[in-house]
Formats: sequence, structure tokens, C-alpha cells
Amino acid sequence: MYTDSRPYDWLLLLVVLGLSLGGLFHLYTISFVHQSYYFFRQIAWVGIGLGLLFLFSYLRISLWEKVAYLFYLAIFITLLLVLFRGEGAHGAQRWLRLGTFSFQPSEFAKLSLIIVLAKLLAAKDNIGWRQIGLSFCFTFPFLILVALQPDLGSALILLPLWLGMLFLAGVSPRKLLTILGIGASSFPFFYLFLRPYQKMRILTFLNPGRDPLGTGWAVLQSKVALGSGKLVGKGIGGALHTQLSFLPQPFTDFVFASIGEEWGFIGTGIFLGLYFVIITRGMKIARQSTNGFTRLVSGGLIILLFFQVSITVGMTTGIMPVTGMPLPLVSYGGSSIIMFFLGMGLLLSMKRFGE
Repeated sequence: MYTDSRPYDWLLLLVVLGLSLGGLFHLYTISFVHQSYYFFRQIAWVGIGLGLLFLFSYLRISLWEKVAYLFYLAIFITLLLVLFRGEGAHGAQRWLRLGTFSFQPSEFAKLSLIIVLAKLLAAKDNIGWRQIGLSFCFTFPFLILVALQPDLGSALILLPLWLGMLFLAGVSPRKLLTILGIGASSFPFFYLFLRPYQKMRILTFLNPGRDPLGTGWAVLQSKVALGSGKLVGKGIGGALHTQLSFLPQPFTDFVFASIGEEWGFIGTGIFLGLYFVIITRGMKIARQSTNGFTRLVSGGLIILLFFQVSITVGMTTGIMPVTGMPLPLVSYGGSSIIMFFLGMGLLLSMKRFGE
């Protein structure tokens, strides 16, 4: 651990705090009547996340470059353990228990993949097919292990994360288009291996009205809740669609819809504006980075945040299939909250030490 007289990026820190505290406040307003334990558990996770954020902001990013492969191996082992000894909920086996503590390794797989790909791709000035293939060899095991849980949303976000980091590493547009073409042509093959409910989600996305009381229910109710908030929302306790449980998973997957119902277009705009500030600050840190590894890590974190927010909002508004993706720093869930706090700590470290 090292100290440095350079200040924090206070704007980035304040925006991260604003998002997490805003998420906490919203969670309180929609859960205090019947399910207040969600709120109190989230307080604990935000507190742990903040502690780790400050700890990571004092660690030089070069330390993570040294342990990149060990970190990857540790996460790989935990993902394997989930398949054999994991805990299940809602038909999925995604959590691993260590004593009284349980966590979701697939969330930390995203951060691990960013770090290991940054180490691999930063080592070469000219990225050829050999390095591209090797980078996919690190991505593919995580993709398969996460998909088997099943957690298709987290698995699929690894692909744009991989492609985004290839782009940042300087892979030519022709190679990227070739990869996209291969992926598009392979989709019918992978579709055959999807589970029935996953296929139904895709079909319902194309036509939500085909099963309005089944798989289409969540999206239809999400649109109703989001639209009913109008400009300023219904206010504290007035979000009846959320309070009466018409909106499924208002604490996690569809938290953006519940924000829209309670706080309206202005409220959702504020949350999205805060994400925009984080993304622009992260891009600035990436541009100012003095070495390839740091630039790729900061860029990878921003790519992850951008795609996860986009997918969650798209799922809520019905322009993307339902994937069960948490809204970063806002949705209820310890593993996601802590992982993104760790990522923000890395960004602060890069700014603090000027690496």
C-alpha cells in the first residue's frame, strides 16, 4: 500500500456516493412498509463497498497487474464451485456460501476479466489473431460457467466487454467486423442450447403480447410503472404499481421502472446523468493514463458500466430482452454493489497516482 499527496477525483467520488445513497433512499421508500430488511441489508453492503473503495484507491494499479492471473484463477475456481456447491434461488444456482457470508462470483468475474484482458492485451503493440484468440480463451470459460448457473445476462455482457477491450487495445476494424460476423452467424447454433424459458424471453421480447400473463408480464408492467410516473413521479409512498407488487423485482431487475414511477422522468434523468458523469470522468482517466494496462483497465470499467446500465434500462423499457441485470450501484444486491465500488476504487487509484 502506498500513500500520495495527490487529491482524489472528488467529482467522481461524490457522484458515486450520490448514486449509491440515492439508490438507498429509493430502496427505503419502496420497502419500508413490508420489506425493510432489504434496506438495512443494503446499508451494510454499501458500507462495506465504501470501505473497499477507499482501500483500493490507496493501492497502485500496478499491483493488480502483478496478480491478474492469480485473480482470474481464483474467480475461475469459485465459478466451478458454484456449479457443484452453489446455493439456488428462483431456479438459478449462482451463489457461493462461505460461513455466514454468501456472494455471487459471476459479478466479480466481470472485474477479473477486465484486469486479465488488460494485462494480456497491453503486452503487445500490434494485436494479431493469436492475441485475439488467446484473449477469447480467457473469456470463453467465464462465459460458459456463468451461463450454466444459469445467468445468461451476466454471461452475455462478457462478450461486448471482450470486444470493447479489443477495440481499446487497437484491434483493426476489419478484425472486429470479422469477429462480429462469426458471432452473428453462430447465433442460431447457440439458440438451440438455450433453456425453454430463455427462448420464451426472446420470443416475448419480439412480441410482448403473446404471453401477457406469463413471460410478458414483467415488461408490460414495467412500461406501465415507468410511464405512470410522468414528469415528476407519484412521490414517496405513491408508487402503487410498485407498492402493490404488480411490478416484479422492483428492488433488483426492475428498479429503474420503480424509480420512474416514484420520481418520474426527472428522477430517472438525474440517475442517468450521474452515470454519464462517471463515464466521462472514467474516459478522461483512460485518456490521461501513461501505460497500456491502466488505460485498458479504466476503459474496461467504463465499458462494463455503460453496457450494464444500457441493458438494464433497455430491459425496463422493453427495447431489450429481460436478462435479470442489476442497475450498477443502485439495485439491491451485495455482490454487484461491492464489485462496482471496487471498480470505482480502481479508477480513483489511477487518478490519484497518475498511472
